[in-house]
Amino acid sequence: MGIHGIFESWRCFGKNPALATQVLIATAMLPSNPVRYVLELEKQGYLEDTQTLAMGTAMLYSIAFAVSYAVVSMTYGMLWI
Repeated sequence: MGIHGIFESWRCFGKNPALATQVLIATAMLPSNPVRYVLELEKQGYLEDTQTLAMGTAMLYSIAFAVSYAVVSMTYGMLWI
């Protein structure tokens, strides 16, 4: 997988976030087959596997959540009260 695969999955997420989120949900939560997304991913130029895309998407969502939580917690006393 490597760091190149993670950056490639973030690039794919930037092109089509809905598809990347569907692959994440299909891989992590639902007992479905994420292989059905492979053709659509190949049409968009993504050549890694769906598991790498799901992991990169999960990392991107967790980073976004952590940053938003940090901003809210640091500005709580100044802006929110």
